[in-house]
Amino acid sequence: MRGALRATGLALIGLSLVLPLALLSVVVVAAEQQVTSRASAAQQSETAAPYAQTFAMTILEEQRTIDLWLVDLDTEPFFRQTITAGGTVVSDQIYRFDERALYTSDDGSPDAPAWSVLSPVEPEALGLPDLSAGPAQWAAQFGAGEQQIPLADGTTVNVVIHAVDDPIDPAIFTLPPDAVVTPAGP
Repeated sequence: MRGALRATGLALIGLSLVLPLALLSVVVVAAEQQVTSRASAAQQSETAAPYAQTFAMTILEEQRTIDLWLVDLDTEPFFRQTITAGGTVVSDQIYRFDERALYTSDDGSPDAPAWSVLSPVEPEALGLPDLSAGPAQWAAQFGAGEQQIPLADGTTVNVVIHAVDDPIDPAIFTLPPDAVVTPAGP
């Protein structure tokens, strides 16, 4: 009996010495993995594809044409998207960072342009930062001119890139002088 108690006592002493070392090893390994994953994430962000901060382009689809203008993507973005189908404007959107406002016109009527405004709106709410993985990246990668851009699904999109990191006329981001603006309702 005495031998069993002695063995148990030695085992407890051994565990009391080994257990803290084992726990310390686990903590060190976990900390090392965290540092490694942070370093890997930083390296991935450094190697992410470059994208244009400012660009103008036209995306040509079968049934419609999408004109995009974007200025200062990462800082104080101004954005405009005009969608035309059959020669008629069916949707027009202007985002003005200085006002934190999104103006939209969906009537397509050039005679009496009716616009609605939604404010305050942050660029993230509109998904503007997401453009860095699409059109802004295309602009930086392919440059000005007519391009056939391959997409991940194996298709291509026809794009005319008009400007890359060149100044864009601020008038692009203003409403027509005769625009009737009403607040967007809930």
